[in-house]
Amino acid sequence: MPTQRTRVKVTFIGGGSQTWGPQLIRDIVFKPQMEQAELHIVLLDTHAGRARAMKRLFDVQLERWKVDRVRISASQNAETALKGADFVLIAISTGGLDAMQHDLAIPERYGIYHTVGDTVGPGGWSRAMRNIPVFQAYARQIKQLAPNAYVLNYTNPLAALTKVLADELGHSRVIGLCHGLFETYAMLRDVFGVQHERDIKVNFGGLNHFFWVLSFTVNGQDGYPLLRRKLRGGSLIDLFDRLSTDAHGWSSRGRLASELFQQYGYLTYIADRHTCEFFASYITDPDTMKRYRLVRTSIEDRRQGYARAAQAIEDWTEGRRELDRTPSRETAADIMAAIIFDHGFTDVVNMTNVGQIANLPLGAVVETMGYVDAGGARPLTVGPLPEQIRALCAPHAEVQLRTVAAALSGDLDQALLALVADPGCAHLPASDVKKMGLELLRANERYLPQMQLGGRSRR
Repeated sequence: MPTQRTRVKVTFIGGGSQTWGPQLIRDIVFKPQMEQAELHIVLLDTHAGRARAMKRLFDVQLERWKVDRVRISASQNAETALKGADFVLIAISTGGLDAMQHDLAIPERYGIYHTVGDTVGPGGWSRAMRNIPVFQAYARQIKQLAPNAYVLNYTNPLAALTKVLADELGHSRVIGLCHGLFETYAMLRDVFGVQHERDIKVNFGGLNHFFWVLSFTVNGQDGYPLLRRKLRGGSLIDLFDRLSTDAHGWSSRGRLASELFQQYGYLTYIADRHTCEFFASYITDPDTMKRYRLVRTSIEDRRQGYARAAQAIEDWTEGRRELDRTPSRETAADIMAAIIFDHGFTDVVNMTNVGQIANLPLGAVVETMGYVDAGGARPLTVGPLPEQIRALCAPHAEVQLRTVAAALSGDLDQALLALVADPGCAHLPASDVKKMGLELLRANERYLPQMQLGGRSRR
């Protein structure tokens, strides 16, 4: 008799995502062990057309791949989609690019030139403020309709939104996922000429998009002495310059990462365009940005990227291109398999700090290694960060906590004071930061039911 498969329901909030959808759904279908599951994947999306396009793509692909153990549905009904879910994936952007345009344009008038604008600084704060009510509402629905579900969040600002979910659903059931460390692994493999990621072991900790490699080994040897010997008194730039671009196609080639290694003694995230936003000094002066080759992602760039992704989906569906069935390095499907089939899996997690980083604020979401099995997710202990690294990370963790608290309570004064405390605004007087914050909130007013802006002064 054939082995009976485990039935699993996965609800993908934002399942019409043109960037995340093809990758994550393919991973769930083909990651090892998932062939033992009978899957129902529900694409919940406010954009019905995108969800239908994603369903059609995978209906076609599953038939081509001769996979009959997976069913795809598209829905705009949250209650139906979430009821009884075993896993919930979230990859949404409340307000889309129209809202994000304000996140970039308004800070620019105050001399803040966001490169990405989705994590920290005024752009990240604004994005958090409009997404937090949505995430709280989803968390409450999940708690009611799928109380045993595990939630995997890909939405930025990852830390703040993961905290909203975890506070409602429990920290062992909510994980924020990001591929930043994978890029650092790739860089280390290139620098040391090793073939497999498993040849490099990394101990790291910090915040999403702002983690620090505290120690690492290469084939069992202490990595930092090896790295310094390889540098021979030079800089990381000498090594990075043989890389044509970073993983996203931008051309800073680790100039900021090299600078931070020289000044602080530790490697950080190799994607300079994210790291720079944690410092006012690197995103408030165009000459400095030019010096470090920090490229800004415009809204038009993003629109073109979305158009290319939509075209790829159409081409895959119509058979003009082949959708590779090889699973990606993303770990959502690995985590699902570890929980369903109760085998241990260890990789990067963003989870509530319950002591895994001893000298960052408890309750903030931090990034470390974590272990997952049928008992849930547990972050692995890092211990205290080196003092010079703690001093950089702690203010951002505090802003995260204050922003979430203010957004949930609707406290306008505290929300603005959280922005004043953001290191990305350090070059501005508090009065200007509050003025900028009010402009951002007014631009997002339709997404802020909890905020009473009324006739609040713009001064």
